[in-house]
Order: sequence, then C-alpha cells, then structure tokens
Amino acid sequence: MIFRDREEAGKLLSKEVRKYNFDRDNSIILAIPRGGVPVAYQLSKELNIPFSLVITKKLAPLSDPEAAFGAIATDGSFVVDNELKRYMGISDDEFQIVKEKALREAQEKEKKYLKTKPELKGKDVIIVDDGIATGYTAIAAAKYVKKQGAKSVILAVPVCPSDSIHRVLQYFDDVICYHKVDSYFFAVGAFYEDFHQVEDSELFQIIKKAEEEGLYF
Repeated sequence: MIFRDREEAGKLLSKEVRKYNFDRDNSIILAIPRGGVPVAYQLSKELNIPFSLVITKKLAPLSDPEAAFGAIATDGSFVVDNELKRYMGISDDEFQIVKEKALREAQEKEKKYLKTKPELKGKDVIIVDDGIATGYTAIAAAKYVKKQGAKSVILAVPVCPSDSIHRVLQYFDDVICYHKVDSYFFAVGAFYEDFHQVEDSELFQIIKKAEEEGLYF
C-alpha cells in the first residue's frame, strides 16, 4: 500500500475513523505539525470535525539531532526510551540540557503556530500524524492531552509498524491505523509517492483554508 500523498492518506484514514461515530460537538482533531496537518485537514473535511494542533518536539542527542530517544510536549510532558538513552551513552547532564532545549523549542513553535489553545476538557480527542515509527511524538502528545482533561484520546495515522501499536496503546484509548506494516525496517516516507517536507507556508495556507470553512479551532 502506497499513498499518493498526505491528502489521499487523510481521505482513506477518514473511512476508518468514521466507524467510531464521533460526536462533532464534543470532538476535536489535533494534528502533529507539520506532516500531520494535511492529513488532519482531510480528516476534518470528511468527518466535519474541527481540528487544531498539538505541538511536540523530539528528544535527541546533542551530537545527532535525528536520532530520537523520546519526545516532549509544551507542558513538559515527555516520554523517554531509557534503554535507548543508555545505549546512546547520554548522561543525566546531557539529558537535562536536551530536555530543556526541546521544551523551549516546542513552546516557541506553539506560539508561532497557535493563536489560541483549544479547550480539551471532556472532549474526545483524535491525534493525527502522517504516520508513526517509534511513536514518541504521539505518546508525548497523548500525555499532554490527558493532562488537559480529555474524555478520551485516540491516535489516527495512515501507516504504522505493527509492533509500535502495542507500545502506543499504553497511552491511548485506541489506535486507528489504516495500513499496518510487519517490517523491522520502517520509514513513514517509504509509503508515500509524494512525501515532501511540509513548510510553514503550506501549513498556514491549510489553516487559513480550514478557518474559512469553519473547520479550524
């Protein structure tokens, strides 16, 4: 299964999410930027459920920003793979520096992307990304949402490795994955023909369109 682009992935994913019969007045979709935004917008249009953003930042060694061992949300909620952290040789001092730096960057992104934070208390929250590999950012987002008093927290993604579902289910009420993949080597981008990097200009363009359509919180 290869998706043409994130838009197609969002439309296909909406077919699975629709089965849950979410109440529009008591539900909200939260996209993990930036790749999750085009997916969430299509989901929002198909289901007529408004969307907003939830901001997270990966935790990675200072020497290798791409090698994530966890993630953090803007309220300080975080998840860490301690076994991987030890394997990478990350000291407690480095971890503290990494965590503080990532938190600061996440909070700066939140100010940049969000005019107002949506009210989540008592709501069914659907967290959306263009896919998960390790699931760290999704887990950090779930922790944040639960602290805000959400009634339930569902993860919805177009593609994911089967062995990640068990890990993230510990933090979500349910996980909806359109295409589950049994593979040790997994990269989200391998399941898209078009997996271009979503730039800020595209993100804000989608948000503006959603606002005009009454779909953005």
